[in-house]
Amino acid sequence: MIKILANLRHGALIAVLSLFAASIFMLYLGALKVYKAIIGYITNTGNIILEGTTAEKVITHVSQADAAIGRIIESIDAFLIALVLMYTGYGILAIFCDNDGYYAKQLPAAIVPKNIGQLKETIVQLILVILLVLFMRNIWFALNDLNWELLVLPISVALIALTLKLANLSKGHD
Repeated sequence: MIKILANLRHGALIAVLSLFAASIFMLYLGALKVYKAIIGYITNTGNIILEGTTAEKVITHVSQADAAIGRIIESIDAFLIALVLMYTGYGILAIFCDNDGYYAKQLPAAIVPKNIGQLKETIVQLILVILLVLFMRNIWFALNDLNWELLVLPISVALIALTLKLANLSKGHD
């Protein structure tokens, strides 16, 4: 009975495969954002936000080059999410499905987390980076209409960072 229950951990392979599929999708979205930034710059339409929708607007306070830079900064989020999804997939594979250390030997040590705490900490750090990039994007595109409500994101980032520091997730989970 114990052997059957122990083998259920291989159900984690579903999560691993799903994470790798999501990672490939995020890599595609990041590349698409870079492509749109380049095409927007070349065709002189880079400062149009939500093009083709009823919410479409033209950002007049940024140049085409600055709009392209803003879009490329947005693509960083997609690439970071893709990398963290891969890291999480490798971590689940190594922690739950790797009895003899085969996967850990095949992969660089830097991308194989040692415990669940490292996986959780990496995901929280990713959330912090995404919130910071979102804040920068909001500031970038709203320079003409700044208000105090924009401070909600950096305050959230500070509180999450403080919580992460106090929790110290990667220790004590070996």
